[in-house]
Amino acid sequence: MDMEFHYYITYIIARRAGFKPEDAWIIAYSSQYTDDNDTIYNIHKGHPDEYSNYISQTMDIFNPQKEYIRIYPVFHFMPGTLTEITGNTAHRRDGKFHIMNTIPDNLNSKQLLQAALYSHDPYSIGIATHMYADTFAHQNFVGFNEGFNEMKGIIENLIPNIGHADAKHKPDAPDLIWEDERLIPSRSKIDNKKRFLEAVRCIYDKYINYLNTPDNSIDLIALIDGAIGAYGGSKEDRIDQYKALIGNGFIEYDKKQWFEEAIDFVNEEIPYSGGGYNVPVSQTEWIWKENYKETNWYRFQEAVKTHQWLAMDTVIGPIFEKMEFNGI
Repeated sequence: MDMEFHYYITYIIARRAGFKPEDAWIIAYSSQYTDDNDTIYNIHKGHPDEYSNYISQTMDIFNPQKEYIRIYPVFHFMPGTLTEITGNTAHRRDGKFHIMNTIPDNLNSKQLLQAALYSHDPYSIGIATHMYADTFAHQNFVGFNEGFNEMKGIIENLIPNIGHADAKHKPDAPDLIWEDERLIPSRSKIDNKKRFLEAVRCIYDKYINYLNTPDNSIDLIALIDGAIGAYGGSKEDRIDQYKALIGNGFIEYDKKQWFEEAIDFVNEEIPYSGGGYNVPVSQTEWIWKENYKETNWYRFQEAVKTHQWLAMDTVIGPIFEKMEFNGI
């Protein structure tokens, strides 16, 4: 899924479920920022409050596997349980299954989202919502370089078989019908709107159970269905519809906002000798702004670390042990 779901539709679900406007915005921002948090920063390096964040996304699929094996399963391709995975085997033309296969609404993803909800932390809820929503869009793919993901084609043969790279953006567009040739004919036609609306229903259900608010899921799904509109429609029109459903107090997404509220920089000149010349070289040093521990960026980064630890400890780590994989 992309920003349409992770920010706008998540924002709608959170508001309609009954989260306070500020918390709904934080949940939606955290959900989208999980995709945009792709840079490691060393802040106040050499000082007592030195800090380094964890990334929750990487766009460089050509990095060595150990660089992304943690990121993709933990945040974007959460595998199902063994029972769920083996039950999904017949869906493929080759009958294969993979122990890391992403299954929609799987038990592991539900438990992690439930843990985030009961932490009462909107940053954790947003991160876990992103992970959970992706189980619907990324189903039948695994989160690392694996032939299980492979699709046929000249260009596809040049791309590493990581996640849905061979399928490109097809699984993430809400208004698309496409063909997953790996699946049996009766299941190979993929209706993304149907998948996305099911994700809406499931997320909303978990939110209202947590908040103990009335169930208006039928109305909500109809409204979002209408906002997505016709297949192959205008993205700009869809976004206008999403904003209208969010209603008063809507806040535009700016991926730099949280970072710039928490962090400043200074340029330092350091000596450099090269080519027989001694010249100063400018180097940027990231520094904290005041009260940084109260900022959204810092709280989000701490939630990323918590989510990663919990996912690795309870789900991904035990699977890697079964695989005798020690690539991290």
